[in-house]
Amino acid sequence: MRLSLFVLALAMLAVASIARAESIAEIREQQTQIQDDLARGELVLDARSKRSVEAQQRVVFKLIEGRADVGELDPSKQVELKNALEKIRVAVSQDPLAEEDREVCWQERRTGSKLTTTVCGTVRERQQAKEGARDYLQRPRMCAPPGCGASP
Repeated sequence: MRLSLFVLALAMLAVASIARAESIAEIREQQTQIQDDLARGELVLDARSKRSVEAQQRVVFKLIEGRADVGELDPSKQVELKNALEKIRVAVSQDPLAEEDREVCWQERRTGSKLTTTVCGTVRERQQAKEGARDYLQRPRMCAPPGCGASP
């Protein structure tokens, strides 16, 4: 029982520290700590979560390799880094509901513009936006005078 509480406390500490990571050095240190905890068995994850963490950590380490500051990454790579860190945070938290509250970022190109903007929201918010757009596009269009091109 005490071991389970210890592992849970360790996982919560790891989750809290991932959320606070700001510099490349902090990110590198936190991810190395998670790797070490997994290797020593101090952080216990199911096989799927462990594979997910390992895959996302490969992404993180590749993105931060040779960098000293997150600002050195171009915006699309910053989005990729943030998303990978969020996936790790969710997997380490071992909370089944955390996936819907996981923050994701993506880049959108506004209509009529070549510039992209980074938009962030939770998985739930993004899914709701997609469903709302799909519903809008699938809604039947009816045109009734005036304003439909019909003459009065």
